[in-house]
Amino acid sequence: MLLLASVPTLFAANDALTKDEELNLLKIRQAQLRLDRAHSEMEHAKIEFDEIQKLYDERIYTVEDLNKARQAHEEAVLDYRQAEIDLQKTRLEFLTDATLISVIAANKFRVGDGKFMATITLRNESDTSKARIAMREGKDISGNALDDLLTVENIIVTLIGRGVIVSDPYQLIIPSLRNGQSTNLTYELLNKDLEAVEIELTYLNITKRKSVILKKDAREDLPSIASTQYAQQGQLGTRIRYDLELERLAETERSFPLVVVNLPPEIPFAFLDPESSARITQLKFTRELSKQSLDFEVSIPEKLDQSFIDRSIEFSIFVTRRSELQTIADLRKQYEGGTVPPEDLNSIKGARADLILVPKGVGKVEIVVANLFKEIRQSENAEIRFTLLNSGTLALRRVTPEIDAPLDWVVEVEPKEAATILPGQKQLFTLTSTPHETVGVGEYTIKINAEGHSGVQTVEALSKTFTVRIAAKGNLTGTVFLAVILIGLVVGLAALSVRISRR
Repeated sequence: MLLLASVPTLFAANDALTKDEELNLLKIRQAQLRLDRAHSEMEHAKIEFDEIQKLYDERIYTVEDLNKARQAHEEAVLDYRQAEIDLQKTRLEFLTDATLISVIAANKFRVGDGKFMATITLRNESDTSKARIAMREGKDISGNALDDLLTVENIIVTLIGRGVIVSDPYQLIIPSLRNGQSTNLTYELLNKDLEAVEIELTYLNITKRKSVILKKDAREDLPSIASTQYAQQGQLGTRIRYDLELERLAETERSFPLVVVNLPPEIPFAFLDPESSARITQLKFTRELSKQSLDFEVSIPEKLDQSFIDRSIEFSIFVTRRSELQTIADLRKQYEGGTVPPEDLNSIKGARADLILVPKGVGKVEIVVANLFKEIRQSENAEIRFTLLNSGTLALRRVTPEIDAPLDWVVEVEPKEAATILPGQKQLFTLTSTPHETVGVGEYTIKINAEGHSGVQTVEALSKTFTVRIAAKGNLTGTVFLAVILIGLVVGLAALSVRISRR
């Protein structure tokens, strides 16, 4: 118990107190005075109660007097206990005010699997001077005892960004943090683009928030590289672009080359600036420029080896140090004409993005006809020969010609269907069309169509239109008669010419 005589001693030992400390000291003194007063009143009530109890036994005081004395004593006891509680509460309030959990560091870094992590360093930096004032009882309290008093238990730490929790786990709990001790907490960042977070600390029934900028911690000097469009397919003769996002957490300035491994040499590529489309072979990172975006463009040739079509081509893009270029060159030489296996790719020191390209072939069928015109007599057949050419890069199956002929014409095609036409190959078809005997003289059109199948796709050809002219039947007797007359006229004219010349 702090006696009244001990208060001057407390002041004398703390001549260099601040105003806040002096105010805290006065509040404790006031609470102590209330406790001393309550103790004195309790003692006085006890003595009075004992006297009345004795006189009551001698039948000098009545039961009512005894009950009043008992009640006064019990109330004095309660007041004393309340004063004890108030003194302890005052001390605990000062202890709470003296307790401080500080954020010493907040770092952001990337681990090997591409995840972004944050490490938060907390330290118990409680004010022992305030604690000593709160707990001093006429004698100095040892440092160890103060540190025990200022130990904080069950500290809940949460990372908040833009109003939501941005870490995994969502919260971490520090079971106990002794005064003067530090601890590190590591979280996985759910949003890798975070540059700053709020650290929410909950302890001693209070909640505090502190905004901090995540300092970049270059545990690995290399940039990270990733692509959201890591698997794409494209038709032959087209260009495909992959988006690349690169980030380097280090604060120093450095350049890094870009290298592509396992992409077939038949497929050209380029790294392009998304804004200017300038070609890039290496990237420079500075403290101000820690993030960069690139486009990786591949050009799929129109004439690509059949072995690459409709197959997944797996390749990798490395951003690495110049010292690794020789390692990559040696691997290429070792597996010349082949693919560098994954275990050897893992030996390359650098950040890597694994991409997939699927060149898609084109199914295309063309109708080739030497002559689009034919003349026949009435009741004659019109025979048309045409070829179906697979001018695409995929095999066509169930290739079938389709004929659109005039009404009352009988049409037959041989063969009716080609089971398979490989790229660059042809299939000859013969179309025989017979007009009905009632079909009159004139010109008629026959439209030739064709379709085939490549996988689940149906490929149609551009139609060709064939013109058939039907002429009238000739009269043989009349024709002979006209020929005789014509010959006679020619002979007569010749004889007449001879006679005239002799005269």
